[in-house]
Amino acid sequence: LWVTAFVHLATGLRWSWQLGPGTAAEQVHLRQLLGTLSPQALIVCDAAYMGYELVRAITGSGRSFLFRMSSKVHLHTLENVTLKDGTEGPVLYWPKYAQEKGIAPLPCRLIRVPAKGQVKHDVWLLTDVLDPARLSAATAAKFYRWRWRNEGVFRIYKRTINKMKLSSRTVRLVHREAELSLLATQILLAHADLALRRN
Repeated sequence: LWVTAFVHLATGLRWSWQLGPGTAAEQVHLRQLLGTLSPQALIVCDAAYMGYELVRAITGSGRSFLFRMSSKVHLHTLENVTLKDGTEGPVLYWPKYAQEKGIAPLPCRLIRVPAKGQVKHDVWLLTDVLDPARLSAATAAKFYRWRWRNEGVFRIYKRTINKMKLSSRTVRLVHREAELSLLATQILLAHADLALRRN
């Protein structure tokens, strides 16, 4: 069973999710979940989600993205433009097939997050938020750190709710079991968040 979920970064609560078979495509799931988000949402994802068509779908819906760059993605720089202070700058996301089809390039901003502590390599992020006043490099780095922190949500689901393995014997019941256990995790996390807010 494949689960793709949006997690609210500030609280760690799952916002919405999509279930599919083990062969499902997470990029397809993400597109299907776009309508569950606020029109002002910033979608923060790892490099596995990086893709021109998905980025076009996100920006076309009026929402924004912040993705870790993949080494498979090629960007174009504007003429005579360098990264500001070596950390950020304007680029165009425009794969060759899009150029050949006459599809317009996507103006983006490349952000470098310098390596710190135990992190050995810089992290490169790509966003369609062009104005640093709306999304600074420091805030982008913080949001991406929060994304890693929220990977723990799935650990809670697998370990605390004990859903390493689903026990139902039909596809319909497996999906029902997964939905109910995901809701149980949601209630558990919501109660924990409320308890922490009272302290």
